[in-house]
Amino acid sequence: MNILLVNDDGFDSGYLRMLCRAAAARGHRVRVCAPALQQSAKGHSFTITEPVIAARKEMEGAEEAWAISGTPVDCARVGIMELFREAELVISGINYGPNAACAVFPSGTVGAAREAAMHGKLAIALSADYDAPEETVKLVTGWAIALAESLPGKELPEKALLNINIPAVPVTGLKSPVMCPQSNVIYNDAYVRETTPRGDLCFWLGHEVKDANPPEGTDTWYLQRGHITCTFIGMEPVDQKKWQPLLSDI
Repeated sequence: MNILLVNDDGFDSGYLRMLCRAAAARGHRVRVCAPALQQSAKGHSFTITEPVIAARKEMEGAEEAWAISGTPVDCARVGIMELFREAELVISGINYGPNAACAVFPSGTVGAAREAAMHGKLAIALSADYDAPEETVKLVTGWAIALAESLPGKELPEKALLNINIPAVPVTGLKSPVMCPQSNVIYNDAYVRETTPRGDLCFWLGHEVKDANPPEGTDTWYLQRGHITCTFIGMEPVDQKKWQPLLSDI
């Protein structure tokens, strides 16, 4: 397949390189368009009034690689519309940190995959929980690419991306992938208030506190129990359980 890789953690992300090597190792033609700088929580924003600069780079496994001076959605748009029009699949990630529950709304990882889906491409957003062991991330990454290989020709939800999250458990504790809805858990964070040397107020975003009691059967609930979670996010509500057989094919 012709695979375009994008992310929101930036071109220098180790997880992006892991994904690129994994896709190339399975024989795919891979190109990369990733933000030159960290672009987390950019949602679906893209550049309108300024030029988007593409700097040619090198990345192991990539036929071409570009550092883009914009948002994750800029990367998806420039990749799909200009630098890799032949792309059949767009994988956004691997994000450092989960994109489940309300996190999918500000997520640049999900935003880039959503843009690809809107252009009619197969689109996957792939994220790993903060404490996920590297061995687990590698294993699930290979599985996610194999899953993507099985999707062409199947009747999928229209203009929907597949959001996959990797739990923070060792390989021995990894449980089966499951199609599930997003939970309604919201951010549980706050700002640290300080005063600058010049007397101005400033606010630092604090760490998010995980919700210990998400609704049963949702993405965060399954992640806490060691499952790989898969959720179609589309223009209309999706009956997630209907698509569970997709995961049984791999």
